[in-house]
Amino acid sequence: MSEDKREEARRLVEEEPAPGASEAVEVEVRSSSSREYEEKSDVEELREVLSAISDFLKELKEPLEKLFNTLLSAMDGSKLGEEVAAFYKKLRESGMPEDMAAEMTREYFKTRVESFNLMGLLTRAIRKEVLEEGKRGE
Repeated sequence: MSEDKREEARRLVEEEPAPGASEAVEVEVRSSSSREYEEKSDVEELREVLSAISDFLKELKEPLEKLFNTLLSAMDGSKLGEEVAAFYKKLRESGMPEDMAAEMTREYFKTRVESFNLMGLLTRAIRKEVLEEGKRGE
């Protein structure tokens, strides 16, 4: 409420008001201060929500980094080689012909590499977002 309106309300209250006039001024003063309170309350509530979101994102940073590191370590070339070799060996041990086992192993390898490429792209995109969010939060 502006200072002019407050002063006018005080002046009207101090004068002998006509019947019902003081009630109108009082209602206006109450509704005006109620609006100011609601606006402040909305701002405070928004601050609390944004603070909670910020805290939540900060808490997510460490678990996401661990997940990314796990995904990236799974894409280690030596591990992939071991997995492909084990796949081929199991096929051969089960009696599958060499040419069929070799073809299936090539397909297995190709599929794994493609999935690693996709995981790598996804991981880099998410890591970039997390790092940018961390910089904005600081």
